[in-house]
Amino acid sequence: MSSNITVKLNGESRVVPVGAIVREVLSGIPSRDLVAARVDGKVVDLTRKLEHDASVEPVLADSPEGLEVIRHSTAHLMAMAVQSLYPGTQVTIGPVIEDGFFYDFAPAAPFTVEDLPKIEAKMRELVKADHKIQRTEVSREDAIGKFAAMGEKYKVEIIQGIPDDRVSIYSQGDWMDLCRGPHVPSTRYLKAFKLTSVAGAYWRGDEHNAMLSRIYGTAFAGKDALEEHLKLVELARQRDHRKLGREMGLYIFDPVSPGSPFYLPKGVIIFNALVDYMRRLYRRYGYDEVVTPLIFKSELFNTSGHWENFRENMFLSPDPDSETHTIDTGPDGWRHGYGLKPMNCPGHALVYRAEKRSYRDLPLRLAEFSRLHRAERSGTLHGLMRVRAMSQDDAHIFCREDQIEDEIALNLQMVRDVYGALGFERVEFKLATMPEQHLGTEEQWRMSEAKLGNAMKRNEIAYEINPKEGAFYGPKIEIYVSDALKRKWQVATIQLDSNMPERFDLTYTNSAGAEERPVMIHRAILGSLERFIGVLIEHTGGVLPLWLAPEQVRVLSLSEKVESYANEVTGLLRREGFRAHGDIRNEKLGFKVREAELAKVPYMIVVGEREAADRSVSLRLLRGEKSNAMPLAALVELLKKEPIPA
Repeated sequence: MSSNITVKLNGESRVVPVGAIVREVLSGIPSRDLVAARVDGKVVDLTRKLEHDASVEPVLADSPEGLEVIRHSTAHLMAMAVQSLYPGTQVTIGPVIEDGFFYDFAPAAPFTVEDLPKIEAKMRELVKADHKIQRTEVSREDAIGKFAAMGEKYKVEIIQGIPDDRVSIYSQGDWMDLCRGPHVPSTRYLKAFKLTSVAGAYWRGDEHNAMLSRIYGTAFAGKDALEEHLKLVELARQRDHRKLGREMGLYIFDPVSPGSPFYLPKGVIIFNALVDYMRRLYRRYGYDEVVTPLIFKSELFNTSGHWENFRENMFLSPDPDSETHTIDTGPDGWRHGYGLKPMNCPGHALVYRAEKRSYRDLPLRLAEFSRLHRAERSGTLHGLMRVRAMSQDDAHIFCREDQIEDEIALNLQMVRDVYGALGFERVEFKLATMPEQHLGTEEQWRMSEAKLGNAMKRNEIAYEINPKEGAFYGPKIEIYVSDALKRKWQVATIQLDSNMPERFDLTYTNSAGAEERPVMIHRAILGSLERFIGVLIEHTGGVLPLWLAPEQVRVLSLSEKVESYANEVTGLLRREGFRAHGDIRNEKLGFKVREAELAKVPYMIVVGEREAADRSVSLRLLRGEKSNAMPLAALVELLKKEPIPA
């Protein structure tokens, strides 16, 4: 057997001894930039030995993989600091999440935000100590023994659930933890981090288990990137849609109906303006709007597949005509009782089935804005972003097989229309494929996935694969937008479904007079209107385009002497169709302007004695010029030039 192996690096082959350390193979790259390596496509520690021919690539600190390694290692650094400061605290899990990491602990007393500076200081001490991070493999039984002796009952439970005979342990100094890795070579690589918050979390996410203390943090390759991130976090706090919603008077929440927004008059204006915009598009793209019931017998959801795959997320009700008045959530519970609809598709299938359809009737495009209800867990509710009651710009297209790609193309164009009009410059696409729990055959899924992929290629849309994330009834195109704070939001979806037409026995008569099965396309462009409004508020900081602004113009009087003229200007603007209000209170102008700015009113019109005499106004913009005198007629013409999406 040869004592040498061949390593491919940067397109060149090198012969190295069996057992060579990855770091030695990458010797030409500065240590500060290199945190791990990719060996045959898998990210590993720099200390890993090479036992066979392999392709080796560097993983740099500021790459996506490098950031993940840094954040995972920082989570371990935090856990080491916590157990050093608070002896007896048990560690559980500490994964990397988007923009950071967390670790769940079982301390004697729950952690608070006041503990974070102390933990951070200890982490910096450990960084300066430059503890080497080492990986060892042990048998599963030995690992159980080690952690049991340390009193780490949660780690023991985790190991007991691992099917492998051997597991890996990472140590730094005298501290160790069960982990797959990889990690940075030593603690000195971890210099740009920040602990951000604390929260409670149930062990394994089960409310019947013990409550743990979760500490969140973030880490970056360098301090500049960390500082930029923290600035964006602060900006996100200032733009929080819940905060701006209160200041702008858009919506409220009340514990009497958790996860269900109460839209105030100004919030309803935004809601209706978005719906009206989508309705204008529907007329252009050939959609017909329907309204279906909010509550159905549960047998409908058994037919659609929701009972089997979605009933845990549904609000169920007993049958009022039943003697028992109980709710059965078991597999056969659909035989009795009712459910609030979580989606519109079953109702639209009934609308389609209500008439005999011909191939000439297709495609049939049905849209609906009715309320939907989903039994989200209380711990997941978050303002408008995660709700229990919502409306969607929901539609379902029933079409022939040969019409699929054309219909997908039309919806992709609608996505471009909408997000371009709403100021989202970057739109990304993913193809979500067959999940573990699904209806239909694998062959059906692969054919549907290919059709969605072909439609995007035909429209010159680059996309990524999102494996196993399709809906239970079919694959989907997921559309993401990036907001002004560089966050990605999944908004629109286009889903292809051959299963529901089968389950509802939907047919149409083809040109030869035979019965065929239509295909069903589920699609939402804005998605949940609640969530989209939340995203839009945070993206714009509440500074909405004029057509969406709930209050478009506010007229501010300088004194009681010009109240009559201020009211005249306000009335004129209203007659011209603008949402205008007058502020004629006996308050200083600065106070009135500040209130209008908090309400994010795009146009502020100041009128004093000079303006009243000249029949002019002084215009202040929320963003831009602070004073611009003009005739009243010129103001009206200026406002009329503001674009409204067709």
